[in-house]
Amino acid sequence: MKKGSLIPLIERAVHDTWSSVQKVPVMLRDPAAVSADHVTLVEPGQCEVMLEDESVFHGVELPPSVTRWGGATWHTLRDAFVVGDQGHVFRSTGEFVSLCPSLRRLDPAKIRHPMPLLAPRLKGAVFHLTGRDHENHGHYVMQYLPRLMAALPHLRARGIHPRVLAAHGHERWQGRYLGALGFDAEHVLPCRKGTLSIEELHYVPMLWDEGPLGPPHLYQQVQEALRRYANVDENAPLNGKPIFVTREDAPTRRLTNEREIIEICRRHLGEIEVMFLPKVPFVEQIRRFAASPLIIGPQGQGITNIGFSRGARMLILEAGQSPFDRGWACDYRDFAHMTGNSALRMFSGLPWPNDGDWPFPPEEFEKQLKRVLALGLQHHREPVVKVSAR
Repeated sequence: MKKGSLIPLIERAVHDTWSSVQKVPVMLRDPAAVSADHVTLVEPGQCEVMLEDESVFHGVELPPSVTRWGGATWHTLRDAFVVGDQGHVFRSTGEFVSLCPSLRRLDPAKIRHPMPLLAPRLKGAVFHLTGRDHENHGHYVMQYLPRLMAALPHLRARGIHPRVLAAHGHERWQGRYLGALGFDAEHVLPCRKGTLSIEELHYVPMLWDEGPLGPPHLYQQVQEALRRYANVDENAPLNGKPIFVTREDAPTRRLTNEREIIEICRRHLGEIEVMFLPKVPFVEQIRRFAASPLIIGPQGQGITNIGFSRGARMLILEAGQSPFDRGWACDYRDFAHMTGNSALRMFSGLPWPNDGDWPFPPEEFEKQLKRVLALGLQHHREPVVKVSAR
C-alpha cells in the first residue's frame, strides 16, 4: 500500500476514535438557525408523471407517478467545518447542520465530529456538493447537481464563483459534469476523510422529499448545459443507432444473460450500439445519446444518460413481476419523462434477487419486445408531466 493511500485511513481512524468519546452534537434542523444569510431558492412542490403508455403496455390502469420535493434554502456559513467524505457540516460553534433529507435516518451516535486542530484551512468561497451515495452517477445527477443548479443564479447575482467540494475519489468523473457547468478542474476540490475548515461555505440541502427526485426544471437546466457543452445541434434529426447500455462491468445487479438479450434486440430492431460507458469519452456519450431515438438497458446508473437525450424512448429492463411495484426503475422512468424523453419498464417476471445478479428469461423478453413493436411503443411520445406547488 502506498504511503499516500494510508492518509485517508489514518484520518478516518483518528476521527472515529475522537468521535466515540464526544457527546451527540446539537442538531440544527431549522434553516433560520443555520445561518443568518439564507435565501429560499425553490419552493416545495410536486409533479405527476402520467403513465398512459405503460398502462397500455402492461394492460392495467396505472395511477400517475407522483414526486414531491421540499424547499431549497441557500446558506452561507462562515468558518464552517466539513467532516468526512460525506461532508457532514458543522458550524464554527459546534452545532451539526441537519437540514438535508438524506440525514433523516442518520444515527447521531455515528456522526464524525470535527477536529479543528487537524483541519486544513480553505480560504474563499466553497460550494458543498457531497453527501450520502456520492459515488453513484444516478444519485449525483438526480440529487446532487440540482442543488448546484438551484444555487447558480443566486451565486452569479452576487458575483460568487466558488470552488466545488466533490466526493473524495470521485472528483474526476464528477468534474466532467461540473466542467460542463463552468467549473474547471481548479474549481473542483476532493472532500477528505478528516476535517476541513472552510472560510466561506455555501450550502444547499438536497431537494427530494417523498422519493429521490426533485423539480423537473432543474434537470432540464442541467440537460441543456450538458448538450451545449458537447455542441449538440438541437435541430438535428435523431439519426443515431439504438443504444443498449451494458452493465457487464457492474459490481452488482448484472443482467446475467445480457448478450442473449442483445441478440434478441438485434433480431427485431436491426443494428444497435452496445455502449460500455467507461470506454466512451464523456462528450461523445452526450452526443450519441442526443442522436439516438431509442435507449435500452437494465436498471442501473448507466441509463441516467437518458438525460442527454432529445425526445428518445427508453426501455428499462427490470427484475420483478408487477408494474405497481415502486423502485429505482420508476425513478429512472420518471426522470426520462421530466427531461422531455419517455420510458417504460419491462419486467422479467422473476422476483428481485436481493441486489444480486439476475436473468431476464429470453422467451419473455422477446415476447414483450414484440408487444412493444406491435403497439408502436418503441417510438417516443411527448410526456405529460404536471407540476404544481404543495
